[in-house]
Amino acid sequence: MNTYKITNLTNTVGKRETKFNSILDIDYVDSMVKKTIKVKPGETVYLTIGSLPLSVHRLRVKNLVSVVEIDDTELKNIMDSLKPKVNAIEIPVVAPKKVVTHDESESINAKKKTKRVIDGETPDNE
Repeated sequence: MNTYKITNLTNTVGKRETKFNSILDIDYVDSMVKKTIKVKPGETVYLTIGSLPLSVHRLRVKNLVSVVEIDDTELKNIMDSLKPKVNAIEIPVVAPKKVVTHDESESINAKKKTKRVIDGETPDNE
C-alpha cells in the first residue's frame, strides 16, 4: 500500500479558466466499495491505496492536482504536527469558604460596644 499526498491546484490556475477554484472529486475503490472524496481548492488529501486511481491520473494530466508519494514516517510526522497540542494551564487553587455556624453568626452580627466621648470625658453610666 502506498500513501499519496494529493493537493488541489485549481486556486493557482488562471482566473479565466473553467476549473478556477472548483471542487474536485476523486473516485477510488476501497475493499470492493467505490468511494468519492471532494477536495476543495488548495486543500491537501492523504490517500493510502495500492495504486493511484484513474480519476487522479486524469486530473494530474490537466494540471489540476499535484501528486506526491510519501513514506509512512513522513505521514506520521505530518499527522503529529496536525494534532492540536494541549498546553499546561495552571489553574489557581481557591481556598474553600469558611462555614459560619449559628454561634459565630450571632457574634458577627452583634454590635460593638463603644464608649461615647463628649468633650474628652467618657461617661461611666452608659
